[in-house]
Amino acid sequence: MTSTPRLTRQSFEESSDVVRTRRTSRWSLFRRLVIFQIKLFADGIRDLVLSPISFAVAGIGILFGGRNPHGAFDRLMQAGHITDNWIDLFGHHASHGDRPSLERMIDEVEEALRKDHARGGVTAEAERHFRTLAEELRRRAAGSDRQGFAE
Repeated sequence: MTSTPRLTRQSFEESSDVVRTRRTSRWSLFRRLVIFQIKLFADGIRDLVLSPISFAVAGIGILFGGRNPHGAFDRLMQAGHITDNWIDLFGHHASHGDRPSLERMIDEVEEALRKDHARGGVTAEAERHFRTLAEELRRRAAGSDRQGFAE
């Protein structure tokens, strides 16, 4: 019988590509937080979908399963395992090459947005619009502060 290796902070940091390659900036931490929240949301949606399906599949297996009542339920478990690896909530599978994952998809979307911004596309136009709007709001706030003192 093999024993399960003990996970410590040091062993996690030594084995995790995510930790090894992360930058030290606050923006990097914020990005990691957003990605983790997206993964939590995807995991929760998956759980909400799989829960009622599991009852239905188990019921079908119990009632009509014949010689292999576990077949459909086993396929559901396999699908759950595949989505678990794709979501990769805690980054345990992040170092496994070029396999598809939610985080890889997020990276591709982020890269596309960066390229669009660099070309002056929709994201650059949106940034200019938001900066103009922010300046207008600051100007209005400064004007209302002066009016408050004048009264």
